[in-house]
This record gives sequence, C-alpha cells and structure tokens, in this order.
Amino acid sequence: MKKKIGFAGRVMGFLLIFAVCYHAYCRWITPKFFTDTDWPTTTTCVGFYELPKDSADVIFLGSSHGVTSFVPQELYNKYGITSYNLSTDEQGVATSYYWLKEALRYQTPKAVVLECYFCFPYYVDEPLNSDETATRKAFDFMKWSPVKAEAVKTICELDENQNVWSYYFPHLRYHERWLWEGFDRNDYTYRKMAARSELKGYSPLRFYLGEKGEGFEPHDMGSDAGCADMAPLMREYLDKINDLCKENEITLILTITPAVSANVEMCKAVQAYADENGCQFISFNERDVYQQMDYVMAEDNCDDGHPNLWGAVKITDYMGSVLSGQFGLEGRTEAKWEETRDAYDFITDACDLIHLGEIGPFLSQLHHEQYAVVITYQNDSYALEESAIEALRQLGLAAELDGQDGCNYLAVLADGRVLTEQLTFEDIQYQCALADGQMPLYAVSGRNEWGGYYCEIGIDRETYRNDNGGLNVFIYNMQNRRLVDSRWYDT
Repeated sequence: MKKKIGFAGRVMGFLLIFAVCYHAYCRWITPKFFTDTDWPTTTTCVGFYELPKDSADVIFLGSSHGVTSFVPQELYNKYGITSYNLSTDEQGVATSYYWLKEALRYQTPKAVVLECYFCFPYYVDEPLNSDETATRKAFDFMKWSPVKAEAVKTICELDENQNVWSYYFPHLRYHERWLWEGFDRNDYTYRKMAARSELKGYSPLRFYLGEKGEGFEPHDMGSDAGCADMAPLMREYLDKINDLCKENEITLILTITPAVSANVEMCKAVQAYADENGCQFISFNERDVYQQMDYVMAEDNCDDGHPNLWGAVKITDYMGSVLSGQFGLEGRTEAKWEETRDAYDFITDACDLIHLGEIGPFLSQLHHEQYAVVITYQNDSYALEESAIEALRQLGLAAELDGQDGCNYLAVLADGRVLTEQLTFEDIQYQCALADGQMPLYAVSGRNEWGGYYCEIGIDRETYRNDNGGLNVFIYNMQNRRLVDSRWYDT
C-alpha cells in the first residue's frame, strides 16, 4: 500500500511539474504585443486584471478606432471618472461581447462605450469580420474561465479554419513560431513588460494626417441618406451586448469616432439601432458634435481612421461631459488612477516633443530619467544658436563648442545624468550598459570612408544611423523600449 501511495505521489508530482513547465513554455512561445508597439494588445488584456475589483465605472470596447480614441487617464484627470479601455485592434463585435462578459466578472461598470466601426463589413471573407491574428491577440491573454471557454467554442464553430485545441494547447498553433517570426525580448521579459499598463488600454498616436484630411467635411444626420447594412453576425452580437447591459443595468453608449471612411450611412444605421433599442449614440463625425469639439481632421487624426493624442483628448473630454452631465456619473478618487498621473504626463510630453521644431525648445525637453539621449555634433563651421547652447548647459553638458571647427563631439545622457561627453579631432566610439546592465548601448561619431560625417547608435539591439553632419539627437525611452524621436539640425 505504501509503495502504491508513494508511486501515486511521484506521478502527481511529475504531472504538476509538467503542467507548470508547459504553462511557462506556452507563455514563452505565444506572441506578445506590449507598450513598445502602437497596438499593445497584450498589455491591454493583462493590465485589465491588475485593476482593483469594482474600480472601473466605464468600460470602452471596440476596434483600433476605440484603442486610439478613449483616454482613461484624461477622463479621470478632468472628471474623476474611472475607466478602462478594453478595445483591441480589429476587434469584432463578437470579441467585444466576450470581453464585456469577462469584464463583468471583475467590474460593475455604470456605462459601456462601444465603438461601432466594426459593426459593418470589414473583412468580408472572414466569418468573424476580423482575421485570426486579431482574434488570437484579443483572446490569448484572457484568463481561462467559463467565459473564455464559451468564446473559444463559439469562435471555432463560426470559423472552421480555427481549432479549439490550439487555444487550450497554444503550442499546436505557435510551435513553429521561431521559424517564421523568431523570438524577441518581450518573450523573455514578459512579466516586466506586462506591468507597463499605465495608460489602461489606450494607445497614443502622435502624427498628423495633414493635407489628406483637409477636405474632410462632417456629415449631417438629418440628410436624406439611407442606412448602411450591418454585418449580420455583428448585429447579432450587438444585440447580445445590448441585452447584457440591460440585464446588469448598465448604460450602453454607441459611438463612431472620427474617420474619413465613417460615412453618414453607417452613422445613420447605428442611430437607427440606438433609437430602436433605447440606447445612446454619439457620432463624432456629425457636424454639431464635430464643431463642438473643435475637431480638425488634418490636425487631430493620425491617419484616415485613427485619432492622434490631441484628437483623442478632445473625444475623451466630450465623452466625459456626456457621462457626467447627461448620465450623472460622479467622479471619485482611486489609487490606481492617481498613481499613473505622472506616467501619463510624461507620455503626452513625449508626443508633444516630436512637434517641437526649433532646436532650443526641443533640447530643453530632454532632461528625463526615462530617456537615454545621444547627441553628436560634427561640422566644419560650428554655429549653434544661443538657445541651443543654453539648453545643452541645462542638460549638464559643459563642452565649449564655439570655434571648434572640424572637431567631433559626442555626449550620452541616461538616468538623468551625463555618462560621457567627448570633444576631439578623432572619431569617437563609446559603449556602456543601461537599465542595470540589461540594455547595451554603443555610439559612434566621425567621418565615413568618403570623408563625410556620420553617427550611429545601437541600443537594446536596435541600430539607428544618420549620415549628416551638424547636430544629431537620438532619444530613446528606456522604460517602454522605444525610440521617441531622432533629429538632425543642419548648423
């Protein structure tokens, strides 16, 4: 008997160890999308589970149009309303439904805001109106529960090309990932990167649409235009979301955010649905709303369909006025949103940085402990502006660059201090390790084989190069492992 018990114990121990190892292996090979990308889906999903229970009064859902439109920290800073953005790129309405069900296991929101662009046909040849990649990204890091089991079953019933067992045993889907994609640092720093969820699902875009958006005209909902047809499956799951919200006494607000392709027919279809089902619809493309926000497509969108940071702030501020005014949502103080104020300010400052054109104001914004900054200066006739020289002094740099014709200059700053500053007539090479030795950096500045100037930096195994003399500046965010900006000034 003792031998049998001992054998059974060893078997159970082996199975337990195998299960732990298999889980770790699956987490390793599953693709991850963190804050070093524009679509940090993994961060969004994992970060949601870090919220205290019943702390989020608003849940945002939708596709990438929602990811880039609703800023939980902005909503909290201005109105005190707590929220989380559970939108993911190319999120179909069926995916929105199951993430809402999952959210209700942890939160009791007063309002749900659904961005409805994907209510309409997008991937017409895909049963779920989104491809498998987007679906897997949205569900791979949802915790296992009856909700996920139901979602997986439904997904694979609707899309015969997907396999139920590949969700339960991810190695069946990703075991050859190293062949067709390879692994990157996120696969080895999963836990560290997963914790970078200060923006609570929002992803800031920082560029301008420009002249492509200058001809955009907001539409009139009172026009004679007809209604576009929703994709049948998306309409079915929109009904499910509406029913789920009613069951839980949640206010459902439907939206379509500013997009060149979001025509009046689409907006009128959602308005008709809202009128029929007793929920609210806000078209941010409608003339009155658009003008009230003082929205400018050329300046406030990054591309045809996605607001940039400045546009998202306008959208969020308008949404806050609706939530607090029309629906009476009251603000409150929550530690999870208080502790991320500074991180949000830093991110918005970084977005502003790339639109600072003059050299002095630009350099004056680089003194931050999260930045690694590399500055090179090569010229046969040094002529730095006084504002630039003063900004360099404020950064802690001391070299006298005036009158040093033909010299070569290199400075590296990180952790809020100067790591090296060199002024010489020779080529310069410098290397070190940042982030407690985890982030290698090298910098080279000098003349190339044709006699021209060049500079090159390598940081965190990524390489950046400029073949122009003058002032070159590279700014790298060491926390989210992303190049913030690189500049060249012809001096």
